[in-house]
Amino acid sequence: MNTPELERRVVVALKQHAEAAMSRTHTDQAKLELVLANAERVSRRRRLTWVAGGAVAGAAAAFIVAWAMGLAPGSPDATGPVSTGPTVPAAVAAEYVDAYASYDRPRLKSLLDGPALASWSSLSQSNRGDEAIEFRVLLDRCTTLDDSSAGTRVSCSFDVHALGSEQLDLGPFSNNRFLLTVRDGKVVEAAMDFAYGTNGFAGQLWEPFVAWATEHYPQDIPTMLDGNVARPTDKSVELWHQHIADYVAAKSS
Repeated sequence: MNTPELERRVVVALKQHAEAAMSRTHTDQAKLELVLANAERVSRRRRLTWVAGGAVAGAAAAFIVAWAMGLAPGSPDATGPVSTGPTVPAAVAAEYVDAYASYDRPRLKSLLDGPALASWSSLSQSNRGDEAIEFRVLLDRCTTLDDSSAGTRVSCSFDVHALGSEQLDLGPFSNNRFLLTVRDGKVVEAAMDFAYGTNGFAGQLWEPFVAWATEHYPQDIPTMLDGNVARPTDKSVELWHQHIADYVAAKSS
């Protein structure tokens, strides 16, 4: 059986399982998290080899299951229109991570509301900067933390590859998370904690790469960097991709 067919059958089975679970009157958060955990265990076994177009397999697999749950009515005798998207906070968070990881900014913006939407310009620029350095999010899991009047807080832990680390046999770099607050199916607060200084990324990749690029392409550094952050411009993204490839080639030779 080829890989696409196997993936299709897994998705169908997971959706059927989720729909059956949601048809029961007493489905609760514990059952949801069990199904999500099962899907994530499958995705983690594949996540280092199945990354298509920058989208993260782990996030996508978790979202498929949660999306199926979000479509189901709250009880067997519920009436009215069926939701067309995820409503469970962990599912909304997983879709947010998937949109961020695949640099799908229109979809990412569509998931926002409240303060997170008001801060869209900053989030968009950060995402574009991460795209420049080829920042690949490898989702581990999304876990509900607590509920309040502000919404439901969800923590999504993840590993990272960037700056050609996969090709250089470095990383992935761990101990990172998205901390999201979800209310009414939207992300209203969002923050990303990337353990840049403590997970090895700074010393093993960022600092060596910047030093190398400064030595070999000093004329490009002002276009590529704003202080210690990648500039979120088209020309900057183009230069980052070009010089990451040059760096990997130089270090692999």
